[in-house]
Amino acid sequence: MIDIYTYIALLLPFIISPGASYVLTIAAVEKEGFSGVYRVILGTVLGIAAHASLAAMGISTLLLELPQLFSVIQVIGYLMLIYLGVSILRNLFKVTQPPAKIITTTRVFLLNIFNVKPLLLYVTIIPSFLQNTEISLYLHYLYVGITHISLQITWLLFLGCFTMGAKKINLHRILTFFSAGGSLFLIALGVFQLVKLVLEL
Repeated sequence: MIDIYTYIALLLPFIISPGASYVLTIAAVEKEGFSGVYRVILGTVLGIAAHASLAAMGISTLLLELPQLFSVIQVIGYLMLIYLGVSILRNLFKVTQPPAKIITTTRVFLLNIFNVKPLLLYVTIIPSFLQNTEISLYLHYLYVGITHISLQITWLLFLGCFTMGAKKINLHRILTFFSAGGSLFLIALGVFQLVKLVLEL
């Protein structure tokens, strides 16, 4: 059984790298206050739990062996990135209307489910650390999943607190800039990955 520090070192780059949860947390807190971060956390946690469970049952590995189905999942994930990016960007500059709750737990969960990054993490990277362990495959993924969830919650809460602090000292323009930049990042990432996928067909 590998120690907790190995898991942390393995997971941290995936957690702190800018991605959908990062952008959604900043956008949610900017528009709705700190309470907005809880939906992002819940959706993300459910997504991680689902990926860990599917990997433990071998379903995720099966998806990789079915290229066409895997491509469909990729397309759905990329389209969701574009949709959320556009929605956040449009909602960001609505000052005459109450902000629409576009960042829901369900949307965050689905975005995580159709995100190939955690799928590949649990199918290709995590298993490489399973060798010479004395625990079952299911317990191994359970241990990784709990560690991943704990780190992810801590990171998103930190982002939420940082964003709230920035709001309180009137850094609204900076937060708007980050939210807009993050939205454009999601859109560009989704479009780039879609084009790349089409060219590979």
